[in-house]
Amino acid sequence: MNNKLFTSIITAFIVCVFSCNNNFEESQTILYGKIINPIGQKLTLKGPNYPKASNYQWEIEIDKDGNFRDTINLSSSSYYFLYHERERAQLFLDPGDILSISLNTNEFDESISFSGTGSENNKFLKEKFLSKEESPIDVPRLSILDEKGYLSQINSIKQSELEFIKNNKEISKNFREIEKKNTEYTYLQYIQRYPLYNEFYGKKQPVYSDSFMKPLESIDYTNEEDYKLFPSFKQLVITHYQDILEKSDDLKKDFSNLNLSKSNLIKRDLVSQGVYMLSAGNAKNKDIYESLIHLTKEFKSTGEDSLISSKLDNKFNVINKLELGMKSPEFIDYENFKGGTTSLSDLKGKYVYIDVWATWCGPCIAEIPSLKKVEKLYHNKNIEFVSISIDERNRPNYNYKRWKEMIVEKDLGGVQLFADNAWNSKFTKAYGIDSIPRFLLIDPDGNIVSGNAPRPSDQKLIELFDSLDI
Repeated sequence: MNNKLFTSIITAFIVCVFSCNNNFEESQTILYGKIINPIGQKLTLKGPNYPKASNYQWEIEIDKDGNFRDTINLSSSSYYFLYHERERAQLFLDPGDILSISLNTNEFDESISFSGTGSENNKFLKEKFLSKEESPIDVPRLSILDEKGYLSQINSIKQSELEFIKNNKEISKNFREIEKKNTEYTYLQYIQRYPLYNEFYGKKQPVYSDSFMKPLESIDYTNEEDYKLFPSFKQLVITHYQDILEKSDDLKKDFSNLNLSKSNLIKRDLVSQGVYMLSAGNAKNKDIYESLIHLTKEFKSTGEDSLISSKLDNKFNVINKLELGMKSPEFIDYENFKGGTTSLSDLKGKYVYIDVWATWCGPCIAEIPSLKKVEKLYHNKNIEFVSISIDERNRPNYNYKRWKEMIVEKDLGGVQLFADNAWNSKFTKAYGIDSIPRFLLIDPDGNIVSGNAPRPSDQKLIELFDSLDI
């Protein structure tokens, strides 16, 4: 019996069993299949608004033969991510789908296949992903274009995606309309991020007309239904509000004026994301904290929301002790790639620029070329460049061994150290570091110059160094 016929029989059997069961509800979605070369014994399905909503995450067990099967209650159609260790695949699930999934972890993206109810929609997502992987958008090159050239390119990208949707005749009508809207929101994301990306990659002040940002004026940033459904719209909303907060001269006033009244979910997520805006030495910390705390009172407190408030309190209490000029927390006896151990006190007498990073962190890796240029520029100056890896020692793929390999592969300079306990290292926690890359600057006496220093790719770092006469 061939595999295709066997899968069809199994799918039909499951449909029959559950359609004949009076307890089966249309909201119940069946996921089953087989993993070849599994890493560990579980799959994780994460739904909309994860990780802010724990009820949108499911753990699916894999048996010793690589088989899995689970029943999940879904309240609505949505995009999901299926994770296996650090690999993931995007899915689209409708309540009542009976979807078979098979894959080989050695070729995760290429090997994943679908059959059963909802399979055509998910085959579309796979083809869409592989197409973008084969012909990725050159973001730096795109971002440095002038307004006219940029608009021409992103309109071309949008039309190409719409054509791709149009040519896939097998996907459901509902999913087709959702993908069209998702394409529109992705296009608006390109508009929204142009000023920031153009400045970052072009190394100059962005120039664009008043009409350039006009398409963003039609967005209802309080639309909770679209916020739940579209990852692209969610990012539009969060970025919109964070941009207001970061640029505000009167943060408390602007924060209170934000039109969030229609959506407690967006309020909650903004508070959760706002925690990352707090950083050591940020002059706005107190205003940010008080504004976020005020916002937590506007949505009903639940167990999960209490955790968000606690995280906000804890972060503020940590960084409130780390003002400019205060004694820096220390790292002690971190393993040095060149042998032995190194402590912060060993570097006293020089400025110390610290890069907190990990081998799995894409933005961290992207900073390496710029970091090497800055290191070369300040060679033999009164400054030490220290990179602290927070990789987990025994984690699969990205670990202690990978740290050593990457130092050699990328010919990393400076002082390369391995933290004692990854994210939970005392030094990392003392600085309230909850996202990377993170850069710190400490003066020759061991005092804090900046608990959130400019990145190597930012010209402001050189300006900071020059102002200190390094």
